[in-house]
Parts: sequence; structure tokens; C-alpha cells
Amino acid sequence: MNRILIVYYTGTGSTGIVAEHTLNNLMERGIEAEAFRLTHSSKDKLSELAHNYDGLILLYAVHAFNAPEPVYEWLDRLESVSAKPAMVISVSGGGEMISNTACRVTAIKKLASKGYKVTTEAMAAMPNNWMSPNPDIVSRALLAIAPQKVASWIDAFLAGQPNEVLPVKTIDRVITKVGTLEKHGGHLFGKNIVVGSTCNGCGWCVKNCPAGNIAFQELSEEQMPIFGKLCHFCLGCVYGCPQKAITPGKLKFAVIKSGYSIKDIKNKEALDINDPATLNQLNEALGSSGWLGVKRYLGLTN
Repeated sequence: MNRILIVYYTGTGSTGIVAEHTLNNLMERGIEAEAFRLTHSSKDKLSELAHNYDGLILLYAVHAFNAPEPVYEWLDRLESVSAKPAMVISVSGGGEMISNTACRVTAIKKLASKGYKVTTEAMAAMPNNWMSPNPDIVSRALLAIAPQKVASWIDAFLAGQPNEVLPVKTIDRVITKVGTLEKHGGHLFGKNIVVGSTCNGCGWCVKNCPAGNIAFQELSEEQMPIFGKLCHFCLGCVYGCPQKAITPGKLKFAVIKSGYSIKDIKNKEALDINDPATLNQLNEALGSSGWLGVKRYLGLTN
């Protein structure tokens, strides 16, 4: 493969970091590659671009045990090809575990229906942005190990080999089907977002919403964002607003009260994930069985 297209869907930025590592790794190998964020405004352009590349790498944040709906819509728009190599990387805060192993099945099927040959799939674990945060040391460890993980997946992809993932179980397929109901929750969440008095009309939310769900409402000399019914429930506007002026009116449980900033985590002191003291701290922080997927991802299980 001489030219590879990287398409990624991200709401709060974690998947964008994995995509950045993917791009850098390919370029270090001398492979021409480009990375584009999948949004409401870019999906048509990216559908047209795809046929100009020898391979495709698709990355997306896991939403309700699935790919976000815009990913499926984009895949349906792709032109048919003949056995073009592809890799699918899903990104979640819990890593690969029972309940989300089927999150790539539909995306892979849609790619196959267009003639793509998906040889490699993987689950990237990144700091959690839903309900409760990872312990700080865990978030830093996940960022530290990301380049190493990406390198191993690209090794497999370029060799046309599969990457080791957990087998998909029937219960996971059922959970994935039920998870599609979340898109209705997304519409409810988006329509009930509250804009506070600290909003200064900067337009950050309008520019960065992947759904194109936010627009300005002209109120005399002020500009206030209004929210439609297309919300993906990505939480990007809530966490990313520079003025902290956006809060949920419904489904408040989903939002981490202390906020979430992948940039702030990234800017912290780099963590040596091979240091014995660090490994002990990680084992202590991940003592709960609920973090089994993250422990496995970090190599902390037997």
C-alpha cells in the first residue's frame, strides 16, 4: 500500500489522538497517508476521496456498544471497490470486554459489502469520558501506551494479518442491537442542552459539533447557540466549551461533573509504563473488576 486514508470520528478528542498516532506511524514507515475527521460537513467529501487511496483505516469512538450512526451513514455512501485493504479501530474508555466486542461487526460488514477486505481490527482504550473518569494515573498510562499499541496494529495491517481481539459472543450482539436505542437518547440530550449566561458567542461549539447540530440564533447584538435534533450524544460541546457555559438539561448522569479534557491529560508529565512502581500503582487503581478491559489492555492480567 502506497497511500492510506485515515477517517476518524471523534467527539471529545480521544479518537483523534489515536488517529494522529496512526498517521505519524505510517509516515515514519515512508507510507503516504492523510487523516480526516468525519463530520456532518465532511462526509460527502470523504466518500469521494476514498477511492483515491490504496487502503483505508477507520477509527471511531464506541457509542452504546456500536459505531456512531454517522459512521454507518458514511460507510453506506462509499463507492464499491475490489478487495481494498481496510482496518477498523474502535475506541472506548473501558477497553475490550464483555458487552462491547460486537461494536465493530456492523462496520466491518458494511465495508465488506462495498468490496473492502478488513484484515485487521482492534480496540483502543483511552481515558473514559462517560459518567465517571478513570483514575488519573490510568488515563496517563493509556496515553503513554497508545503509540506502542498503534504500531503493533499497523504491523498486522500491513502484513495482511489479523490482530488478536476477544471473540464476539451472542450476548454482545444482542447488547449491540439494544444499544442502537441510544440515538433516541442523543436527540433528547441535544434538544435539552442548557446555555448559561457565561456564553460569549465565541462559536466554538458551532464549529466543532460533528453532527452539525448547533447553530447561532441572532438575539439583537448577541449570538446564542441553539441545538437541534441531530445530536450524536458525543459530549464534545459540554466538555469543550471554553466558557463552561453548556450543561445538560436531561441525562445529566452521563456527564462527568469535574469535566473532561484530553488535552489536559496529554499535557501532564509523561508516564513510564514499564516502571515497577507505576505498575504497582496501576494495579491498585484498577482493582475493580469493572476495569478488566483496561487492565488487559495495559498488560496487567495474566
